[in-house]
Amino acid sequence: MSKLERLKEAVYPSPRYEATQLASGEADAFEQQQADTPGTLLRIRPFKENEGIVDGAGVLQSVHDVTTDFRGKNTSDHHSFEVWFDRGKITFYMHAATEAAADKFRRRVGNNYANSEVFRVESGPAFPRIEPNEYVAGAWLEMEKIPYYPIRHHNSEGFETDPYGEITSEMLSLEESTVVTQVVFRPAKQSWTDGDRFKHNSIDELAHALRQGTSVGWLNPRTRPASAKDKQAATTIEQQRGKQAFHVNIRVLAASSKRDEAEARARGVAGMFRKYYNAITEQGLDDTPVWHRKKRTRAKRLRRFLRRMRDREWIDRHMIMTVDELAGVAHIPNSEIETPKIDWRYTQRGDRIPADSVRYESDATSVDGDGRASPGLDEPPAGFEEMARDREGSNGL
Repeated sequence: MSKLERLKEAVYPSPRYEATQLASGEADAFEQQQADTPGTLLRIRPFKENEGIVDGAGVLQSVHDVTTDFRGKNTSDHHSFEVWFDRGKITFYMHAATEAAADKFRRRVGNNYANSEVFRVESGPAFPRIEPNEYVAGAWLEMEKIPYYPIRHHNSEGFETDPYGEITSEMLSLEESTVVTQVVFRPAKQSWTDGDRFKHNSIDELAHALRQGTSVGWLNPRTRPASAKDKQAATTIEQQRGKQAFHVNIRVLAASSKRDEAEARARGVAGMFRKYYNAITEQGLDDTPVWHRKKRTRAKRLRRFLRRMRDREWIDRHMIMTVDELAGVAHIPNSEIETPKIDWRYTQRGDRIPADSVRYESDATSVDGDGRASPGLDEPPAGFEEMARDREGSNGL
């Protein structure tokens, strides 16, 4: 590093993963019960034999409901898909903004992911409990370029393996640690590729510019002819036109009694999202740690970050993904991933129960705050009842 770079780093330090203990005396700020949370939290126990990302795209496409006001402004609700590592187990959740949306998610997930359980969390914790004396680290995921450039997805370059395999492996931590990935999404209008109201900065203008070549040089500017890769990128970008898309926020949180562990998990999980890099468009996801060089300000920012995750708050980060792109970062995995400690469902509806599985009598659709299934529903997995009972009333932000 040169002297100039060292000076710049000293004056304008780059954000980094520096886990921080949140101020004591504010425990109530990091606890929340389902009864106090707007919307509906759904828990998903996936059956291993499903189509993974492909099924995820089907769910998202079926819930792409855009609503607008009389001026044409997008007033659509936002929802979230979450993966938790909490109390030593990896679990999957969806949070719906309304009861009607929850019913739709329940039906769509059940139809697309055959034999998977989707049940409503009726009471109890709405988010993993974060102790004020724990070390906390977090990050936002951002697109490296404007949204017209797609990230890697199953219908473009494709994935050799499901990226969730490495993401969930990075989430595995100490028994008392917590790691959460949260994808908040909101339907985008069909005109998202049209640019502004004067049709400037549209997807067509960008594709045309790529085919015209690139201006290079400063003292002696000239136009470099478009390369084969530029032309291929232009074609890929044009294919975005007319596709259903969502506005997106992606957050990563890690908390642990050990500072190094919280930093390692936040950095590691966020780093795994680089697997979505698209070599044709050179678009990818980059992580921005929640950080400030002053400890007090850093703690304040992390508290605000936690509250936003707890409330499933959507913020316009100028990040838009098509259904195929979003399915890659928000889907139910299948047997392709081999991460241990995932809360799978092991039985099929109406089939004979394998001898080595937990016994289930029928498909579950709801569960109460103590983890006890309602009459006629599946018995919760071994250990779930004890876990829920121990944590009732204190397992949220």
